[in-house]
Amino acid sequence: MVFTMHGFSNAGYIVTLGLLSLIGSMAFWFRDVVAEGKLIIPYYNLNISKAIPVEEINEVLIDYKNNTTVFTNKDNLGYYLAGLLEGDGYMSLPSLGNTTLNRVLNPRIVFTSHKDNLGMYAFIQSELGNIGRFQISGNVIRYIIGDIKGIIHFIDLIHGKLRTPKNKRFNDVIKFINAKYIL
Repeated sequence: MVFTMHGFSNAGYIVTLGLLSLIGSMAFWFRDVVAEGKLIIPYYNLNISKAIPVEEINEVLIDYKNNTTVFTNKDNLGYYLAGLLEGDGYMSLPSLGNTTLNRVLNPRIVFTSHKDNLGMYAFIQSELGNIGRFQISGNVIRYIIGDIKGIIHFIDLIHGKLRTPKNKRFNDVIKFINAKYIL
């Protein structure tokens, strides 16, 4: 473009050649990106979590209750939940305050398992007073306790029963609840 402005001969050809090579480079680069994307996508499992229908939960709960005599008292339930949390569970803590959408964020207690264990988690949900919700993603289910009453009830059940480093995170959840709700 500078050569054209200063009146050099054949400068238009150089500008045209530069523009064509720029367009060609971009076209080949985009072609390679698309080709690599098509090779990579089949190796990723892009499942989206979705809620499990209540009918399915009730069905597996009935089957599970008919085949179990597990919790004879609530103290055993607390130890059982502590073991599940230490195994395949985790606790997440949001920051204190509200979101930009002015929603209050609570901690979440999440258990992850294979979908074949849905009956067990549905039974645990019924023993906890139907707190929490379920999600499924492929063969994985998540039982999520995120409402404040459910978290406090869960804390009361497993307090003093954890034996791994998750005890520190559990204490962080208690401090968070105490600070946020002035308990």
